[in-house]
Amino acid sequence: MTARTIMIFPEFENMQYIDELRRKYDPLAFKVRPHITLVFPFESNFNKTEILKILDKRLRHIMPFRIYVQGLSVTDRWLVLNIADGTDILAEIHKVLYDNEFSVYKPVWLNNYAPHITVGQFNAVEQAKIAYDKERNFDKSFSFLADKISVEIIGNDEESIIETEYLLGSKY
Repeated sequence: MTARTIMIFPEFENMQYIDELRRKYDPLAFKVRPHITLVFPFESNFNKTEILKILDKRLRHIMPFRIYVQGLSVTDRWLVLNIADGTDILAEIHKVLYDNEFSVYKPVWLNNYAPHITVGQFNAVEQAKIAYDKERNFDKSFSFLADKISVEIIGNDEESIIETEYLLGSKY
């Protein structure tokens, strides 16, 4: 079985500000690029072609859309960048995938999906709050056109290996 994640990798012009935060607070900063998770890590026997067919079947009606990111917040033990615009479409993609072929992989802890970009991971909520207090004046905003969904294989050392990409608005 292969461990995978389905996500969107933002392509911001000013990505260096996110990279700087992640180098300080996210142990995965050097293993996976900043991302918005749509389907959380799962193990399956799906092959690349099967996943692309599922994405095409479920997402062919989704056209490229703009995502706007601004502001930091703390969610449990994570410091995250907030998605200010584009959340409705992200939530729709997340829901349609988990309501269908990926339903058996939905984590038990996942009740309310709130799209975000993780910039810090901590062992305790208090540590996340301390990082937030240090960075609370972070006032950068980010925008990009989301035009593809990436399927990532999670490597043995948690490194990100892009297996395939599905272009929104196209037919596989």
